Amino acid sequence: MILRCCLLLLVFFSPAVAQPAQHSQTESDIESHTQSQLRVVSSIRPLHSLLSAIMHGSGKPALLLDSSQSIHHYSLRPSERRLLANADLLFWIGDTLESFMPRILHALPDHTRGVKLIETDQLLLLPPRQTDSNASGSNNHHTHATVDPHIWLSPANAILMAKKMAAVLSEAEPSHAAVYQQNTIKLTARLNQLQKKIRLSFPQKKFNYLVYHDAFQYFEDSIKVKPLAVISTNEEQTPGARHLKRIHKLLTDNKVNCIIYNTSTLPPIVNNLIQDHASLAVYLEPTGQQFKSGEDLYFQLMHTMIDAYKQCQINNSPRP
Repeated sequence: MILRCCLLLLVFFSPAVAQPAQHSQTESDIESHTQSQLRVVSSIRPLHSLLSAIMHGSGKPALLLDSSQSIHHYSLRPSERRLLANADLLFWIGDTLESFMPRILHALPDHTRGVKLIETDQLLLLPPRQTDSNASGSNNHHTHATVDPHIWLSPANAILMAKKMAAVLSEAEPSHAAVYQQNTIKLTARLNQLQKKIRLSFPQKKFNYLVYHDAFQYFEDSIKVKPLAVISTNEEQTPGARHLKRIHKLLTDNKVNCIIYNTSTLPPIVNNLIQDHASLAVYLEPTGQQFKSGEDLYFQLMHTMIDAYKQCQINNSPRP
């Protein structure tokens, strides 16, 4: 009789014992259903960073161009072509930057939607600055462009692009719209703080410097400075003799102490200029190649921009 009672009690309480495991499995299932089903790709690292912040807690975007190869002349690997073919959304800048993209998009399946962020409403869009080299008809990727495509280097532009990406994501996946919008509010607050830091970091608005490749004018607009000259509008092309003569004169007359360059190795022209005129060469890469991709990359990149320009400002003291 005692044995029979024990068995009945065991049977009676067994479901109650099993309940916590069953409940845990249900929570896991619910959590998996909250993940975004969208397959989202961004072209360059700064966009991927902003997009990662917008999708935080919901999903992870893929990064297309994750190498040091030139964005302007990128050659896609088969795996990267497959990534695009499987994507639902592709966020990119525009034809002037990713010049290979239009023909790639033309060959993609209908379900892949490309979103050109240079067409975002109210963006600050700056024309390419002229040098003697491109005024004489040099045939490079910026010569005939009407807009400088390095738009992400303005935090104000980053805010507008983030809001557009969030709106596109919300439209494509309404079930996650609240997450996207809430994350964008947090990202916007962080970008506003970044803008404030940029303004406070440069109380002195004038200092003399040159840039090798004209990739930074959106950041320069944020601090209201501009270089005395641009050495080359195309890092792959040597500037003409007349333009180089003008650069040498500027360095001599204005005591320029800083030349900013963005190539992986110091260009021979810049090396010669800094040796001849005792200038400082400062490396600055506009897409954050030195940082790990993710939510923080955009801010790491922009703080590097601040540090580089402050270095130029500090080193612009007059020579004896």
